[in-house]
Amino acid sequence: MKQKVKKKKKQNKWHKLTFNTSAILCATTFVLATGGLFLYSREQQGILTEARTSAKRQTVRAALQIDRELRLAKDTALAIANDLTAGRLNDAQVLNRLQAELEKKPKLLDVGVAYEPFAYDPNVKLYAPYYARIDNELQSLEVKYNYTRPKYAWYRNTLSKGAHWGEPYFWQDSSLFSQPAVGFYTPFYSQESQNSRPRGIAYADYSVETIAEIMKSLNLGRTGYGFLVSRTGTFLYHPNEEYVKSQANIFDLVYDRNESKVRPLVGLVARALRGEPVEADLSDDITGQNSWVFLRQANQNGWVVGVVFIQDEVLPDNQTTRRKLILLSLAFLWFFVFLFSLLFRADKGTVKRLWALSSTASLLFIVEIGFLWSLALKTRTYTSTRNLLLNETGVDQLLVPQVELSAKLNQKPPLLVPTGVYIQSLDFTSSNDVFVTGYIWQEYEDGIHDELERGFILPDAIDANDLEVTEAYRHKEDDVEVIGWYFEATLRQDLDFSNYPFDYKDVKIRLLHVDFNRRELNRQVILVPDLGGYQVTNPRTKPGVDKDIVLGNWNLSDSFFEYRFKTYDTNFGIKSNVIKTNFPELHFTIVLQRDFIGPFISRIGPLFVVVILIFAMLLIANEEKASEVLAACAGFVFIVILDQIAVREQIVTKGILYFEYFYFVIYFYIFLVAVNAILLLSAPNTPFIKYKDNLNSKLLYWPTLLKILLVITILVFA
Repeated sequence: MKQKVKKKKKQNKWHKLTFNTSAILCATTFVLATGGLFLYSREQQGILTEARTSAKRQTVRAALQIDRELRLAKDTALAIANDLTAGRLNDAQVLNRLQAELEKKPKLLDVGVAYEPFAYDPNVKLYAPYYARIDNELQSLEVKYNYTRPKYAWYRNTLSKGAHWGEPYFWQDSSLFSQPAVGFYTPFYSQESQNSRPRGIAYADYSVETIAEIMKSLNLGRTGYGFLVSRTGTFLYHPNEEYVKSQANIFDLVYDRNESKVRPLVGLVARALRGEPVEADLSDDITGQNSWVFLRQANQNGWVVGVVFIQDEVLPDNQTTRRKLILLSLAFLWFFVFLFSLLFRADKGTVKRLWALSSTASLLFIVEIGFLWSLALKTRTYTSTRNLLLNETGVDQLLVPQVELSAKLNQKPPLLVPTGVYIQSLDFTSSNDVFVTGYIWQEYEDGIHDELERGFILPDAIDANDLEVTEAYRHKEDDVEVIGWYFEATLRQDLDFSNYPFDYKDVKIRLLHVDFNRRELNRQVILVPDLGGYQVTNPRTKPGVDKDIVLGNWNLSDSFFEYRFKTYDTNFGIKSNVIKTNFPELHFTIVLQRDFIGPFISRIGPLFVVVILIFAMLLIANEEKASEVLAACAGFVFIVILDQIAVREQIVTKGILYFEYFYFVIYFYIFLVAVNAILLLSAPNTPFIKYKDNLNSKLLYWPTLLKILLVITILVFA
């Protein structure tokens, strides 16, 4: 009697310990799960908030820095004008003063004065001396044209309006300075009659290129950019240099030329020109990108400083996000396992309670595996990890290092050749080869591409017999010649099948110009995407791929141009050649997602039947039927081997596929069931086997099987 009481007390003690342990683990996992969810949400929001704050701060900083720089020119012009008016500076001393001012202020482009007719000397009609910084040297020059004519607004406006900042302009003599300039102009008077007509004007100019350096210094990610417009909307800085060189006006670009790429900014710039600080979220229907726009007006002259920051670039990549979500889901998974253990009072050890916990835990593991599969199938994002080319501004930003490198090497700026791709068919001929057909076209402009050969290289084409390039058309409009080629090629690809059947394939069409390594050009030849050849460049719309393309077991997910920066460790045999560093190779990438439903049903179905039958054998196994169970195990091994061979024949690749691990686990469980049958025959009184008619093996079958599959899934997809 005492022994029964002691035994019962011992059991109660273990039940209580088990319950308390489950309660502690339940509370711990709940804290980890909820705390992790809070931290994850806060981190995601924090990343966006920090990036937005940084972009806003840089906008304000740029506006303040431009104000400081501009004040230098303003103060210089005002000081000269005041000294001339007050008599502290006479006409004979003007040239020396101009030279001294330019020497002290190296950021200024030029400093000068322009006298009214006969104001400098009764025998000299016009006199407008100035000192300019040309090729880092100071030169004394003089305006030779009649600057008093109405078409020269810089002079006429100063006489009528007084001190003001002018609009950007180009020098009359472009051989001296080819970049736009912008300056501050102020009148000066004779000492005797300061309230009458001005005697002339004094001015100080900046090169717009000097102001642009401030905008270029902004850290706005890979493809974010800054821009600067004058009070009338004329571009003073933009990554697209043509806007600056042509003195394009943002309002004219939209209303006269209907350029959609700047249309979203027009209303915002108009508000900023009225003095409003502007913050806005924009979604580009053409590229699919989400961005923040910040605009601030400079106090000195009313210019508008703008910053466009691409939101998608700061978001974590798919793998990082997936790993964090997996950790979160595991915390919730174990919380629910321990919670149900408490709810079912599994600590009491009754058969019904243990079966309830085993079944519930198994279902939770199945749900978790399904959740991981859904993460693997989730649409991928590329902006934060890859150099997508979705608009011309982004292309210009990514090519800035190459422009700077060319300047360091005393080379001409890179020669850019617009190139487009249209794919009509695609077929996987082996595990690493894909056969592609379609069109590739290029644009060549007279006066720019005259020295270039026409054509392209497909470096990944592996067999001359499977490569066919035929000129399909040639068309010239204005000064631009468009040449299109039809091509058929087998391309070698680095394809990864390890996640089968939840895998993606990136088919890359790698392109180089035929003259990319031509030494005598003394400049790099770089292919850029002909984005104007596509209505929309949003990767989700699959630009450049035939909408009726037949892909078999694959679904078309995305397509886009991107740059892969490659360093060649050879001079290609040309000793005077410079090793190409971070050379931008143009890739047209097609992202394919396997249609997993077919393989999933055809493979999971049979395996699911096998594991159920194995479990059924475990349920009926006893001393009398143990030998029959052993025989059935041998049969199941043969069935699973045949099915695995079929998978390997279908997917010819190195390494182990994710799906193959399922077969290995089933082999292992067939082995365990066989060992269990042997123990039933040879050692039926073993405590583990004897307990409630082999209950331990039956209870542990599904939870352990699914747990192993869950661990494998985590290791593969995390």
